[in-house]
Amino acid sequence: MAVLLTASLSGCRLERVRAIRPLQGNLYVAVGVSNDALDSELEKDIRQNASRLESSFRALHPRVRLQVQVYPEDRLEPELQVRNRAGLSPDLLLVNGTTARELMGRRLIRPVRFPQRVTDALDPVSVARLRRPDGTLLGLPTELQPQLACFDRRRVRRSPTSLTELLEMSARGMEVGLPIDAIDLAWTLGPLGALDSVGRILQGQPVSGSMHAAVESWLRWIRAADQQQHITFFANQTQLLDQLLTGSVDWIPCRSVTLTRLKARLGANVGVAPLPVGPGGPASPVSRERVLAFGVNSSPGQQQLAEALARFAVTPLHQRALVLGKRWVLPVNLEVTPPVSSSSVIAAMVASQAMARRSGASLQRLEGTSRRIQEGWQAVLTRYLFGDLPPEAAVDALIELLQGREAS
Repeated sequence: MAVLLTASLSGCRLERVRAIRPLQGNLYVAVGVSNDALDSELEKDIRQNASRLESSFRALHPRVRLQVQVYPEDRLEPELQVRNRAGLSPDLLLVNGTTARELMGRRLIRPVRFPQRVTDALDPVSVARLRRPDGTLLGLPTELQPQLACFDRRRVRRSPTSLTELLEMSARGMEVGLPIDAIDLAWTLGPLGALDSVGRILQGQPVSGSMHAAVESWLRWIRAADQQQHITFFANQTQLLDQLLTGSVDWIPCRSVTLTRLKARLGANVGVAPLPVGPGGPASPVSRERVLAFGVNSSPGQQQLAEALARFAVTPLHQRALVLGKRWVLPVNLEVTPPVSSSSVIAAMVASQAMARRSGASLQRLEGTSRRIQEGWQAVLTRYLFGDLPPEAAVDALIELLQGREAS
């Protein structure tokens, strides 16, 4: 009996030693960045953050090395297809949540499972958006990049707090740039009382008279804004940023990730604030999630190492360092409280994230729409603003699009 007990205890000790044995190996990490945000300053920032993550992780696993490559997100899919065919896909990818969904649809990343104690510690909305029907995840959320108002302090003393004030300030000469992209313009749906109707249409509910009227009222505001002398609509966020950087506009909605580029050029002249509210409620900004996703060609050992690094990246220790180091992202770990008193940018991001949370399921449905619907949305708005679609036809086309039908 004593011999058996000794053997049993020895086995337990051996299992514990194996469990804590340091991992080792090289991880190839591909980082996808939106075209509007990618520049030399952001790429430098990405590599510095990766170096900090590697250094912290090596305190536990000294023989781990990260090899980081940065790609524009529109080039990431073809790059992965080539690498996957050669059996050389990255072990780990840091991408936007929408990109992760597209890559999973093309089987360019693999689904993963994490213990409940890991996912329970993270922002539940972010985890839910990455959850697949079978319970697996597209990846692990690591940070949030809220949508904000960015402006040039040399020409705008403070950001407008309401849509009414936005129009008033533009009438007095403030040059405003707005996007017609579905996701970047979604922040106006809440203040104009159309968000709930858009969400219900996306859900497949029959279109009532009030839902039709809400979409019509929103489009009417868009047309009225476009007719203002000092408000201009642009096709995408890249154009908006270029206009702000060159001084052609004074105020735009922006992604927090673009602050690196803005501050590199404009320095302390960059102003940041939450987006304006309206008669229908608060703004409905879409926060962009950054996700650690997992490659399809990794060996079992590389998979274990990649998943261990992802778990480490969402620990309170690293999440605090992430927020303090970048100051343009928010944490996903619920234990980490952003230091709003230390930074006006962090305070604005926290306010924006609260607005996004209040916007609820309707905003999530819009964010989760297919690229076809988002491109169709932009096409309808473009035709409408150019006068190629009369108001009633634009309302019908947009509703048909949200219902999943082709707009004519």
